[in-house]
Amino acid sequence: MDVLVYVDPSPRGEWALSVAAQLAAAGTAALHLLATEEDAALDPDLLSRARARLSPGPSVTESVRPGPAERAVVAEASARRPGLVVVPPAGRGAIARMLKGSRVATVVRSVRAPVLVARRPPERIGRVLAALSGRESTARVAAAALDLERDLGVRVAFVHVASEVALPFGAPPGAGEPPSSSEAVRRALRARGREDALVEREGLVIEEVLEEFDRGAFHLLLVGSRGEEAAGFGTEDVTVRLLLRCPGSTLIVPRL
Repeated sequence: MDVLVYVDPSPRGEWALSVAAQLAAAGTAALHLLATEEDAALDPDLLSRARARLSPGPSVTESVRPGPAERAVVAEASARRPGLVVVPPAGRGAIARMLKGSRVATVVRSVRAPVLVARRPPERIGRVLAALSGRESTARVAAAALDLERDLGVRVAFVHVASEVALPFGAPPGAGEPPSSSEAVRRALRARGREDALVEREGLVIEEVLEEFDRGAFHLLLVGSRGEEAAGFGTEDVTVRLLLRCPGSTLIVPRL
């Protein structure tokens, strides 16, 4: 898998490199490092230090693009079509404006690959929580979680929240929540032999998902994305709000 890693000059940039190093150590990823021209000009050794941080490991390539950060990431992802994009949360420099409010929606909506926002990752990511809606995104999020389990040896659990405020599912605006979303989740996991790993909760989606994340001491949250045609994609989108409030790393699985 080709992994695009945004290299940020702030201390938080180390979080993205830590995740990239774990992917490289698993032998499942070819890494490409990206910096903005502005950051590289201010710190000419930025990419070489990042490369050294990932050694020894697989072959690592690198490039620079004009900022701001979100523009550079989207442009590089469009050109390379990576299997995964890894970025840190907001820090100083070009990335500082990237993952706030509608900037998050811009990146997630524009990049046709899963986006992993690395936040305070442990030395080894070992516990993953996948939030399942019961709609179109369920199979994709479940598959992505089980791929991580296979490739990285992580422990995966699943959560579904029965609520009037639905998790992102990719349906047209106004389509409504199906009456059997819980059964759809159970059916999807039953087909994969993982129904026993499901926790079902009731309440407001964001609060319940984050409470389960904290309760289980998880390191990474997986959630689906609505896609660019969904109404209200912005600061009020459930995906973005989960990303901004999650205390750990978040992997957003895009709509196909």
